[in-house]
Amino acid sequence: MAAIQMTGPVYTPPASEIVRTVPVEAPDVSVVMAVRNGERFIADAISSVLGQTFRNFELVVIDDGSSDQTQEILKQFQDARMRVSAHSPLGLAKALNSGVRTARANLIARMDADDVSQPARLERQVTFMREHPETGLVGTATNVIDENGVGLRSWAPFTEDHDIRSALIKSNQFAHSSVMLRKQVFEQVGGYADMPFAQDYDLWLRIAAITRVANLSEPLVLRRERCGRAGAARDSAQAKWAMKARWNALRRGGYSPLSVRHLVKPGIGAITPAPVRELARVLVDRSAA
Repeated sequence: MAAIQMTGPVYTPPASEIVRTVPVEAPDVSVVMAVRNGERFIADAISSVLGQTFRNFELVVIDDGSSDQTQEILKQFQDARMRVSAHSPLGLAKALNSGVRTARANLIARMDADDVSQPARLERQVTFMREHPETGLVGTATNVIDENGVGLRSWAPFTEDHDIRSALIKSNQFAHSSVMLRKQVFEQVGGYADMPFAQDYDLWLRIAAITRVANLSEPLVLRRERCGRAGAARDSAQAKWAMKARWNALRRGGYSPLSVRHLVKPGIGAITPAPVRELARVLVDRSAA
């Protein structure tokens, strides 16, 4: 995949976009973003939200104890659709729960501070949710980029409820930054569990137990992947906590006891040394190029 042009640090809206100066009284969507020390990429993430073709939304940003230039960058965005609150460090799960609690819309869209939403993302997802009231959660396919915005590969999860449900106990079928969900569903399952990793995967497993879920096949998010030793170490911790999320799902029921076998392969991955995991990832990216 070719390099992807990223936006600059200051958002410049199109001339036709006047809603940025007018407070949104009744947003259809609340985009929730938590950030801690995100100075490198947060301008691109916010710009991609403010540049959506769908207009009637609010962007709720929780600054989770940043000590870099994140606050200064946030202040550059003079857009009435943004609501920013700063906290001492809460941790991702608590910060996101706080953001969702203050969200005014019935539809919640997640956005990570280092990813990029394609311009039609919210429009496509809102249309889907309106046409499928029985669905409580919808994600999208993604294109994976590196820290410099260079495309690495595409990720296309299952799209239909039955297929997602069957695969979800084996692996995460939703890109966190791509999901849109109904606030009442989020509240019904109790929001994010206070886990250091795999909070999203744990949440999807609980949501899938009470409502239909879906993915759009169109890659509507650019998902940034961190490389190097730190990225590999994070992957190892993620794998360990994902095992816990699966185990909790099995204990709650809804899956065959034979599904316990799906803990074996991830378990091996979780104990694989980080350098080996990073080498494997590099080889996969090279083969996909």
